[in-house]
Amino acid sequence: MFKFKLQTILDVRKTMEEKVLYEFSEQQRDLEKEKEHLHSIQKQIAAIIDVLRNIQGKTVNIYEISMNTTGIKNYRVSEDIQKQRVQEATILLETKREALQEAMKKRKAMEIIKTKYYEKYLFDANLLERTANDEMTIVRHRRREEE
Repeated sequence: MFKFKLQTILDVRKTMEEKVLYEFSEQQRDLEKEKEHLHSIQKQIAAIIDVLRNIQGKTVNIYEISMNTTGIKNYRVSEDIQKQRVQEATILLETKREALQEAMKKRKAMEIIKTKYYEKYLFDANLLERTANDEMTIVRHRRREEE
C-alpha cells in the first residue's frame, strides 16, 4: 500500500492555496465594487452635465447653475479619489494573484514529488513481484530436475 511520507505537507499546501484563492476572489470582488462605484460617480457627473446642456437657451436661476457646477466639482473630486481606490485595489489584486501563483507552484511541486514517489513505489513493487516470480520459477525448475 502506497503511503506518501510528505502527505501532510501536501495537505497544508493545498489548504494554503485554497486560502489564498479565497483572498484573491475577495479582492476581485472588492475591485469590481470599486469600479462600479467609480462608474456610478461618472454617471452622476454625466447626468449633471446633461441637465446643464438642457438648460441652454432657457431662463434659469443663477443659483441652479451654481449648484450644478459645484456638484460637478465635488463629483470630480470624488471621481479622482475613487480612481485612486480602483488603482490601489488593482495593485492589491495583482499582489494576491502573485501569491496565488506561488501557492499553486508549491502545491504542484509537492504533487510532482508525490507522483515520482508513487512511480518509484510501483517500480519497486513490480520489481519485487518479478523477483518473487523468478524465484518461484527457479524453485519449480529445480524440483523438476530433482525428480
